[in-house]
Amino acid sequence: MYKPNFNITPKINNWIAKIEAMKKKFELSRILPEQEIILRYRAAVESVNSSTSIEGNPLNKKQVESALAGKMNSWEKKVIEVVNYKKAWDWIEKRNKKKSKIFFKDTMKLHSLVADNLLSEDKTGHVRPGNIYIVDGRGNTNYTGPKSSKVKKLIEELLAWLEDNKNNLHPVLIAGILHYEFVSIHPFSDGNGRTTRLLVKMFLNLINYDFRGCLVLDSYYWQNLSAYYGAISHAKTYKDQSRADITDWLMYFVEGFYRETKELERKVDILNLSRKTGILKLSDDEIQILDYVKQFGQIDLKETLDVLQIPTRTCQRRLNVLVSKKILTIIEKGKNTYYVFHKS
Repeated sequence: MYKPNFNITPKINNWIAKIEAMKKKFELSRILPEQEIILRYRAAVESVNSSTSIEGNPLNKKQVESALAGKMNSWEKKVIEVVNYKKAWDWIEKRNKKKSKIFFKDTMKLHSLVADNLLSEDKTGHVRPGNIYIVDGRGNTNYTGPKSSKVKKLIEELLAWLEDNKNNLHPVLIAGILHYEFVSIHPFSDGNGRTTRLLVKMFLNLINYDFRGCLVLDSYYWQNLSAYYGAISHAKTYKDQSRADITDWLMYFVEGFYRETKELERKVDILNLSRKTGILKLSDDEIQILDYVKQFGQIDLKETLDVLQIPTRTCQRRLNVLVSKKILTIIEKGKNTYYVFHKS
């Protein structure tokens, strides 16, 4: 029977209290339906981009959007990876309408969607056929997973623990423990990280704790990969990894969860700003520009180019539209021209 080893520290409690406050604020926010659709779409794209980038996918966010829109070569591995991830993301929404607990078959389904056309059929949506070793660039073994014959039982014990404790532990702690243990089991020949992150998304969505599908945890991991891997790696073998004290991992995970709720708050503030100015509809490009200004206080043309990854003339038009809508004001200081929020 699975039994995680951890302590709930004052810091963890403090972050969880802040997350609860953020969740209540989000639920009370007056977001229009069309604005929530934008938030959910952007969350999906950001999750696809971040989670696949963690595993080495070279596409940036704009390219991910193009791939999902069918505008890139569908046979390329980098495109297949992001399209598969989005299919798995969408499947979670449909599957969870049943409101049933997570079963072993659900984890296999997630992997089958992630690995479709990337692995052979016998390795897609199936437990790996043999043992697995994670090796560094020098050929040194960093981690050895459990024997393949034990994988199904270990996953079923983890899911049973999840079901038994869903009313005893805070959802964020359960999500962190689920993440740690599932990736430690390393059930598949490839695609373990992506499937793990989707499984956490599935759990949070199932219990209505994913902020209506707008929360993206993957960005936190992607921003500092060494911190992510450092926090989750406790031993060189599954036996020792599963017995380790994971308090420090949970501190990392819960802090990241809180930081991403703050990031979501910033995005909601942008949408509320558009409502207050009477502009009920903003394009995705306009929201990204305002996102940047909200974070850094101002934006210039070069920074807009970096954010949007579109031609200079189009960027200039986007900025001019926001000025005409009286959301941004243009500031000229000598040769420097930048944009700030309009003050009424």
